[in-house]
Amino acid sequence: MINKLSLLDFRNYEHKQLEFKEKNIVFWGGNGRGKTNILEAISILSMGRSWRETSPLDLIRKESPSAKIEATMNEGDYYEIIVESNTRIFKRNEKKISLKQHFGRIPTLLFVPEHLTLFSGPKRDRQRFFDRFLFQISASYRDNLTRFRQALKQKNALLKMSEGSSSTLELSPWNNILAETIPAILNTRKEFLRELNPLLQKEFNSISGNQEPLSIELDIKEDYLVTSEGVQDFFTKNTKREERAQCCLIGPHRDDFKFYLRNTSLLSTASRGEERSVLLAMLAAKKHLLKTKLNQNHILLLDDVFSELDQSRQNHLEKLCNDSQIFFTTTHSSHFEKFSHLVEKFEI
Repeated sequence: MINKLSLLDFRNYEHKQLEFKEKNIVFWGGNGRGKTNILEAISILSMGRSWRETSPLDLIRKESPSAKIEATMNEGDYYEIIVESNTRIFKRNEKKISLKQHFGRIPTLLFVPEHLTLFSGPKRDRQRFFDRFLFQISASYRDNLTRFRQALKQKNALLKMSEGSSSTLELSPWNNILAETIPAILNTRKEFLRELNPLLQKEFNSISGNQEPLSIELDIKEDYLVTSEGVQDFFTKNTKREERAQCCLIGPHRDDFKFYLRNTSLLSTASRGEERSVLLAMLAAKKHLLKTKLNQNHILLLDDVFSELDQSRQNHLEKLCNDSQIFFTTTHSSHFEKFSHLVEKFEI
């Protein structure tokens, strides 16, 4: 639980200090005042980066050399993150730590308006959505995905330079890393979905009041055996295809997460209300998994989502707040007036 939060030269804030006494905190006020920026700072405390930044310069107040985020936790730990144009410095109790050491210390779950296009948007959005969660519960997944991306970048660069005739000797070290990391990443994703789907179904049934089947499946674009040997075999058999395409044809960057409702693609069968119910159910299911995997309290970040939910779904969302610290933003005070929990209000 965060007790104190300080922002220095972060986004539109020159210096902002906040102290929290309750578990349920709402930032409310008109648009463009910086409510979401506060949630973004907490997201960076959790993940090292936010869900919406495109460049570190986005986070640094104009004409400032850096931005700083500080937080004091309920158990006494003090965290500090310094964002510069080309690097980030992480500290715990005034001692420098790596991003790898920082991951998982302040677990968060996020629900933002951008998630409303999760089903219809590009697959990269769905990959990021699930990767953000998996990063928090699996250090090996983070490591494998980092190694995969580095090897993928090098292999693709070689394929582009080869102009249709690549050297097996040059590609071999990168193919070896890809053959090691691709199966590990895909198997982690598959295991995650095996654990998530029953929880997702249970939560969706509770929210919708129906018993209609709901599931998420991993859509792998190419047919190959998901083992190191299978990946190497694919590379050997598809060398010419990859040379023509000038890119690696398999890996987690090519795969997609597909949603099915009533055994049909969710996009073709779900109403807008049902899409919101699925998102709520997914938030609840991930909350359960996060608590099970990490065995520690987590934080919910809800950015202006009450305006997107009817009263019934708002009530289900409030139930998710029972054993979490929650930070949410809204433009209307009416959105939290009916909360049964004690709410600490900050007008921004």
